[in-house]
Amino acid sequence: MGEHFKKIAGKPTHAGVFILPDGNDIEYIVIDHVEKRLKENVGGKEMDCYVAVFKKNPYTNLGMVLNVTNANAICKLANKTAWQLLEVKDLPVRLTYEPTQRGDGLRVSKKPAKIPTKITPVKPELTEDKFDKAVEFLLSKEGTMDLLKKSYSISKEMEDKLIQKCEVDGKEGV
Repeated sequence: MGEHFKKIAGKPTHAGVFILPDGNDIEYIVIDHVEKRLKENVGGKEMDCYVAVFKKNPYTNLGMVLNVTNANAICKLANKTAWQLLEVKDLPVRLTYEPTQRGDGLRVSKKPAKIPTKITPVKPELTEDKFDKAVEFLLSKEGTMDLLKKSYSISKEMEDKLIQKCEVDGKEGV
């Protein structure tokens, strides 16, 4: 299917359809918990919202803003009422793509999560102690952020810091 443009362009603050591998369902991902966030930046607008926070996984380290459709799906899967959304913990779900009137929609699927038969290894987090080596790699001829992300899970903050350091050291567009 290809790669969603938001994987390369822009700086997403929350999970969207771009986290789906080649546009295919994520058959198993676990919602660690749901948070109520006040004045959250969502698509450039400040708003109060609920965010599903995922356990460590190979797809994203971003939370998923819950619209009414996804909040209802989570409540149904967790056997909770709408009043109990914040009580949802450790809930395996399946994420899927659904076209909507507003564009691409990341949805909590009605289909049950399918426990993977082949475990996808979780990439280690790129931490401060590996920062200098990561910069060295990015400044090398073959070094790119995409290649680095194949080996490490990189937080948005760390990615921004790496990009800034590389630009200071003379390499644009890592």
